[in-house]
Amino acid sequence: MSDLFEAARNVTHIFLASYDKITKAVIEAEVENALAIPNYSNIDKSRLIDQLVADYEVYTGDATFLVNDDIRPWLADKKGIIKDWPLWDRYAAHMKSNDPGFPVRSLDDLSDKILDKCVDPSVPGSWDRRGMVVGHVQSGKTSNFIGLINKSVDAGYKLIIVIAGIHNSLRRQTQLRVDEGFIGRKSADFIEQHKKVKTGVGLFSVNTEIYSYTSSAEDGDFKKAIAERLNVPVGGKNPTVLVIKKNKSILENLIEWLSRFAIETDEGTLKVINIPLMVIDDEADNASVNSGKDINDIRTINRLIRTLLNLFQKKSFIGYTATPYANIFIPEAWNSDLETTISGKQFLVGEDLFPRDFIVNIPAPSNYIGAERIFGYENPETGEGCEGLDIVRLAEDQEPYFPVSINKKNKDNLPDDVPASLYEAVQCFILTCAIRKLRGHETKHNSMLVHVALYVKWIDRIAKLVDDIMDDYRGQIKSGKGKIFTQLETLYKRDFIPTTIKTLANLPGYSDPAIVIHDWTDVKAQLRKAVLKIEVRAVHGTKNTSQLDYHNVAEINYDLNKKTGLSVIAIGGNRLARGITLEGLSVSYYLRTSRMYDSLMQMGRWFGYRPGYVDLCRLYTTDLLIRWYRHITVATQEMRADFDEMAARNRRPKDYRLKVRTHSGLLSITSASKMRLHEKIQVGFSGAVKQTYEFPRDPVVIKKNWDTVKALIASLSAPNTSQPNKLFWTGDIAETVIGFLESYQTEQPNIRQDILGGYIRKQLKKGNLMNWAIAIRSNTQPENSFDVEFKGLGVTKIGLTERGDVGKGKFYELSKQNIQDPPDTYFDLNLKPEKGKSSVSKKLVHQARAESGRALLVIYPLDPAKIDGVGRLPVTGFYLAFPKIANEELVEFAAQVKPGFEDTQEDDDNDEEV
Repeated sequence: MSDLFEAARNVTHIFLASYDKITKAVIEAEVENALAIPNYSNIDKSRLIDQLVADYEVYTGDATFLVNDDIRPWLADKKGIIKDWPLWDRYAAHMKSNDPGFPVRSLDDLSDKILDKCVDPSVPGSWDRRGMVVGHVQSGKTSNFIGLINKSVDAGYKLIIVIAGIHNSLRRQTQLRVDEGFIGRKSADFIEQHKKVKTGVGLFSVNTEIYSYTSSAEDGDFKKAIAERLNVPVGGKNPTVLVIKKNKSILENLIEWLSRFAIETDEGTLKVINIPLMVIDDEADNASVNSGKDINDIRTINRLIRTLLNLFQKKSFIGYTATPYANIFIPEAWNSDLETTISGKQFLVGEDLFPRDFIVNIPAPSNYIGAERIFGYENPETGEGCEGLDIVRLAEDQEPYFPVSINKKNKDNLPDDVPASLYEAVQCFILTCAIRKLRGHETKHNSMLVHVALYVKWIDRIAKLVDDIMDDYRGQIKSGKGKIFTQLETLYKRDFIPTTIKTLANLPGYSDPAIVIHDWTDVKAQLRKAVLKIEVRAVHGTKNTSQLDYHNVAEINYDLNKKTGLSVIAIGGNRLARGITLEGLSVSYYLRTSRMYDSLMQMGRWFGYRPGYVDLCRLYTTDLLIRWYRHITVATQEMRADFDEMAARNRRPKDYRLKVRTHSGLLSITSASKMRLHEKIQVGFSGAVKQTYEFPRDPVVIKKNWDTVKALIASLSAPNTSQPNKLFWTGDIAETVIGFLESYQTEQPNIRQDILGGYIRKQLKKGNLMNWAIAIRSNTQPENSFDVEFKGLGVTKIGLTERGDVGKGKFYELSKQNIQDPPDTYFDLNLKPEKGKSSVSKKLVHQARAESGRALLVIYPLDPAKIDGVGRLPVTGFYLAFPKIANEELVEFAAQVKPGFEDTQEDDDNDEEV
């Protein structure tokens, strides 16, 4: 019935395609037409209407662009000349046939705008365009760049090179997507057996035949012998494509082979002329960025990508990434005389990879489950945000099974068992597979990720242990006897039902009619089918398993299981963290920390789209990692907001680099910037907001911070009491603020008290930040209050503010990483809400604060009564807002390695030469 339902859904989408505006009435009318077709007469009409309404609720905001001054649009004129864009048309038709809800119009518009920033391939002479597209982790960037590739070839680009990560698995997966979305033919069958097996877009007829020098075979990366055997000229009648990984020998062989098509210029350099090249660098922040000491100290992959680009007379290079921090810090300076030797030939290395011409920021669709959805976030500028989904579970029982640091000293001490949390995670996966069957997902893929260690022997051992667990569970469920039934029923009722209820109440931006609560007897009836389908795979590069315990190391190939769906528990290291996309990922067990904070975001394979099962997803991880994901979410969203604000002012990529270099968010993502330890960084807080949202469950720290509040109050005169819910002071009281900040204790990484204090002192020397407002927030209808002595008032009751606790470990954490109430942020300004509004818009507050030149500190005494582990004294939090400062003096600080991230795990899981 699920296949018929999907078919009816597809047909209705086709009927709806002709409408400019989709309303529920229109959907209902076209559902009637679809169900009039005999095959669909028994489809549940209400369910189909609900699903289509949900489909059309999904929206994507407009992308924003930073573009260099000399970029001129050309695509509109080109479309006046070239009427047919056959490759794009068939790609759009293919995507629609696969998923009628796919936003083809949105992708059409976006790919047009990106291509328009590249160079028209018919332009004569030499040209070099550099750009970057910033998306979100697991948000569909491959679909985006394949759409761009199709259009670029329609426009006249002749050679496409996709650089797809550092592992064979990701390269192969990307090649499969290129086969399906661009070539239209299975590359492995064509290269290995000379068979033309159509796939994907190949089912739609066009006159253009595309040839690939690489294939989807496991050993299908570039080889000169295969390229020569194919005998397809680069730049000939037929477009050509390669999908390669970031590997020294692959890149060197490719450069050497392409150099055969080059001529020697008058300057004595080799150039491939009149062949427009487009290079797509997938995961552009990984390995492509030079981490050398200076412009002459160049790392291998960076050097070879630059050399490849420099070999061509006409080229456009576009990096795709979700974490652009490292790319933004690529220096503009480069040594134009730098050379490299490949196979005895001398090549100029060429310009570095900074996206000097354009950067595109793509917002996530409303149904995307990203860091802000999982961990919660509220934009302090716009007030927009969402509560975190209740799908994160603590896994703090890893010791002694999985040491926090697995290194040379203990790598041979392999575990004999796994933590209880991993047993529970496996049980969650079994339940998820069973419930998805009830929701009509019988042929959908199901995946679980286990990422604990990088050493192959550890991956191997954990895979064996998990497989033993699955053997035990499988045996009990097949026999219909055993304690597993009680364990699963208890877990379902204790965890799954409440989580589904919370999820249904907290799906911002879209609805999902497939999410429902099921009766336990129905779930139990699906357990046997679900558990028999699950297999365990060890994901590493070692193919010779003679020295290993676990031998199921076959590549995870979802394509081979397209008709029936694959259910797999994948145990691995970097190949999972930075490698293949796990389709239908629902349960993640992730313990490994990283010194590279942008890597933490990329390792979040649990981000993405989860239609019909987001309530079933679980992330088992540590309190430390949860905290860091929260911090990075704040910094990332702030930087994206800065990008959009600069785009609105038509600024350039290099302007954004200057902005990011001084962004206070670097306090929490410094290492992500590929900056060396102890390197001095300058930051500013002009127009910035800083607020506390994390407090240690330590009564000693809570007392010290409360004493700091009392010291601040004691140092000031009698407060103003004209506001009903606060006591406040205004004037030249900056030194009091400095004293408070430098005495306040916090481990929140984006609050560096010494830097904030130093910054304010620097501004005071220039005559800035002389005017301040300080307020103590007092709840007018508190459940609890606290006595505090004020000058001129005597002992006064302060109403404590209640804030819920979403922390799961050693820290009391506020929802959405937000402490402030909007009216508190402008109480000192002459602002009133518009009629019908509860507060003033953040934009107006920002402008008014800039005009006033006054900074603001609001102190929130939080009620400890319902918070575990903080003691009886008020928990002290604060909100700090700086006005825009035209002549801001930046403050300098040294990069730091954050506590708990000092020991990166070592990795011996390398691709075997194939």
